[in-house]
Amino acid sequence: MADVYESDSGIFSIEISDDKFTAYLTIKSGILPENNESFINENELIELIEKTNITFGFDNAQNYIEKNNIKKDFDQAFPLAIGKKSKDPEIEFSPLIDIKNCYNPSIENQFNLLNNLTRIKKDEPLAHLFITKKSESGINIYGEEVNPENYENQLIDQYLGENVSYSHERGQIIADKAGYPWMDDLSIIHVKTEFSIDNNLDLTYDDMYFFGNLIVNGDITDKIKLHIDGDLTVYGDINDANLTVTGNISVEGDIINCKTLGILAHNNITFNSAENSKIIAGNQINFKKNIHFCKITAENGIYGNEENSTIVGGTISSGEHIEVAIIGNTGGISSEIEISISPYTKESMLNISKKLMKLKELELETSEEYFQLKENLSNLEEKLDDEINLILKSQDNLPKHIMAFKKIFPGTYIRILKKSMHITDELNKVSFSIIDGELLSESY
Repeated sequence: MADVYESDSGIFSIEISDDKFTAYLTIKSGILPENNESFINENELIELIEKTNITFGFDNAQNYIEKNNIKKDFDQAFPLAIGKKSKDPEIEFSPLIDIKNCYNPSIENQFNLLNNLTRIKKDEPLAHLFITKKSESGINIYGEEVNPENYENQLIDQYLGENVSYSHERGQIIADKAGYPWMDDLSIIHVKTEFSIDNNLDLTYDDMYFFGNLIVNGDITDKIKLHIDGDLTVYGDINDANLTVTGNISVEGDIINCKTLGILAHNNITFNSAENSKIIAGNQINFKKNIHFCKITAENGIYGNEENSTIVGGTISSGEHIEVAIIGNTGGISSEIEISISPYTKESMLNISKKLMKLKELELETSEEYFQLKENLSNLEEKLDDEINLILKSQDNLPKHIMAFKKIFPGTYIRILKKSMHITDELNKVSFSIIDGELLSESY
């Protein structure tokens, strides 16, 4: 309800709008003796204005009257003060994804369809979102600052759903994770990143390039080849499969007979046991029980359970510590355990070189893929050079040890950088490290 103020004589009346942005003045003619305009007392009007506490907007009101050619008259309300209205920002939104070919959250069991749906990598743009006009604060007739109903960030947030964020520099909505984008009825953009499948992954899903984090409540089998841009969790075994994962791999069961391309994760790999497999991790490998006759590579350490873990046969290479309960066995089977400089980086360089050779054979040296691989190889070479220089500059940067918590058997070959040792006697609770430039063993 509007506030109304009257002068003591009743001649002047000021009505203030509910939003406090406009005040209207009415001069009543019926109270004046014979409508005598000269009877108007300006001091009485000033006192009334002071009573209303209006301090702002008199010039705005006068400009409005002149602009709109409003004639002041008795018994006719006209603007006395007009505040400055706040202004909401204006925004321009345009999706960059094929909305018709996106993930549909209302449809279940879409896993088989994912290969044909729009997918997105981390940090890729999903939509343009530009602020075309910024918000402005207003001032009411009491001189008080009035904020707009919406700020730029509030309008931007109206378009942001799960696993997306806004880049002010790019003026774009971008994906926080790899996955499958979709837009709801309110034009809110989301990225679906979490998926679960309750059966085995076999050749039905071969050569699938999956975006997001995947949980498999079963096994991965049958020479299947998968690329996953995200994390992989398997509550069964991985048997005779080829997997490349950009995040982590966690296997509740065992990794068996994965020898061709093997199991590769850019981050960590954890599993129960492994046999006859090639396993490569860009960070750490952790396991509970056995590694038998495998090629294992990890950039930042290989760690087995202190009580139950064993390594028998194969080649084990790490850029940091290697710790396991037992190395080798009573049969004297040869096991190679080494700490080297950036083994994962070198393995990645080897894989890229193989791909480049294949593209050359296909005469695709001008393809975009070829140039991208060349750039990746150059970056890895530079990284390896930096790691080598770091080792050469300071002995403090040398990897510390290869440790057998229980025992190490004859037939094991130990190597740390350029120093090596062939184990000829059974040793208990022993650690190998570089001390004063020599590879030495210490009991603990």
